[in-house]
Amino acid sequence: MASQDYLHGFTKKEQDRLIHQARFLEPYVYAGIDLEHTARLLEVGCGVGAQTKIITRRFPDLKIDAVDLSKDQIATAKKNLAPEIKSGQVRLFQQDALQLHMKDAGKYDSAFLCWFLEHVPKPLEALKRVRKQLKKGGKIYCSEVFNQSLFIEPYSPAYLKYWFEFNDYQWSIKGHPFIGAQLGHLLKEAGFVDIQTEIRPFHFDSREPEKRAAFAEFFFQILLSAEKTLLAEGRVSPEQIQRMKAEVEICKKAKDSVFFYSFMRATARVP
Repeated sequence: MASQDYLHGFTKKEQDRLIHQARFLEPYVYAGIDLEHTARLLEVGCGVGAQTKIITRRFPDLKIDAVDLSKDQIATAKKNLAPEIKSGQVRLFQQDALQLHMKDAGKYDSAFLCWFLEHVPKPLEALKRVRKQLKKGGKIYCSEVFNQSLFIEPYSPAYLKYWFEFNDYQWSIKGHPFIGAQLGHLLKEAGFVDIQTEIRPFHFDSREPEKRAAFAEFFFQILLSAEKTLLAEGRVSPEQIQRMKAEVEICKKAKDSVFFYSFMRATARVP
């Protein structure tokens, strides 16, 4: 994946959004992830180090080797993780996941991938490369998008049209906005065993109006992260974006509004 093909871009605003995203979703992403017995973790697609920071706080005894293709993301990760790098808990590497070859291949207890495979043109090859870095019995944790699952009420046509273009553009640059549903198959083909998949839903209605509003706004910011790209590509118009903004405000405040989205979690191990 060429760095210019990243859907969201590498601006300071986007890098800050990634840090906020990791913190916002932390209770959901890390529920059920147990790295207590992991001494050495390989994180692939670490970006700005937002997830890395959370992992070091939650599991302070493990050591992380974190990899990303983008030199811009690695440069920001170095700043965000300066204390952890200085202490020796974290090491950063600029590598392409499709050509991944760590010096310590075969010595990692676990691998962690989060919101990463959706951006990789050959996710099966990436998973095969990750498997080769793990020791026998090593475990992989994958959290991935399943953008087909989005549902909002009231009916929001401008939002849904934008969402289609968002996903279709990602597909056109060889990403995969629905890859969560394929994790089981991909892990099997990559040579992993004991594969477990689960749907992790965000479902908010009038019972939790504050969370409903927070998630509606959070996902809206994800959509806006591709605004300039989609406008430049002629896929959306300024007028459509304004209509979408109005729809989001209704979704955040309407008494009977609903927000639903689900991501996919998969775990597996090396035989």
